[in-house]
Amino acid sequence: EKFNMSEIAIQDRVQVEYLDAILSLTLNTPANGNLIDAEMGATIIRALSTIDDRVRLVCFRGAGADFCAGRVSPTPPPGASAPSGERLRQMVALPALALYDAIKAVPVPTLAIVQGRAIGVGTALAAVCDLTLAAEDAQFQIPEMERDIPPTLVMAALCDRVPLKSLAYLVLSRRAWSGREAQAGGLVSVTCASEALQAEAKTLISSMVACSPAALRACKQYLTHAPGMNPVAASAFAGHLMGTALSARQ
Repeated sequence: EKFNMSEIAIQDRVQVEYLDAILSLTLNTPANGNLIDAEMGATIIRALSTIDDRVRLVCFRGAGADFCAGRVSPTPPPGASAPSGERLRQMVALPALALYDAIKAVPVPTLAIVQGRAIGVGTALAAVCDLTLAAEDAQFQIPEMERDIPPTLVMAALCDRVPLKSLAYLVLSRRAWSGREAQAGGLVSVTCASEALQAEAKTLISSMVACSPAALRACKQYLTHAPGMNPVAASAFAGHLMGTALSARQ
């Protein structure tokens, strides 16, 4: 079953809203900092799979004070029998990787609007988007190594999004970055005062949705594929996308 583009679909813990060519996905468990679990991730993946030609932008938000303070642990509690390595891969790794891959595969630009904490998975969700707008006092952190857990899933989401020096520092130091520090480190596109965040988001969103779907999708395709091409192929791809987008305007 697909979400109906003419209505607002409210999930218990993820709000999914289609309005004015924008798909908005809001993590909606503010009492716990919008911790995300596998079911919430599946809801997001399902919503992303319904995007049609009318959608021009996907926005990610968190309700309340935080964007996303992390992940509800899918691992057994202390003292429980340890699952096999394959079972842990299925429980822990695959849902997170599927979510990151689904966001990267969205055919239109994606925007994360970040306030408060973006911890672990929250940092990954924020940075895996094409654009990340954050409050200057937002908090980005990858703390898993404090529990001697290598955060390779988060690293997989970020390794093609941020400089490796920044990623290594975040992972190995476990230090929290403010929004301004995250911008300097390449994790965030732009920051603003926390009280101006929603106004800045509205301005940015308005500028993007004023463009045609064809132009926006061409930009997204180039950002996705050109970095892995040799210069000659990248130039040819640029010409192809330009011609296709212009012909769609006729």
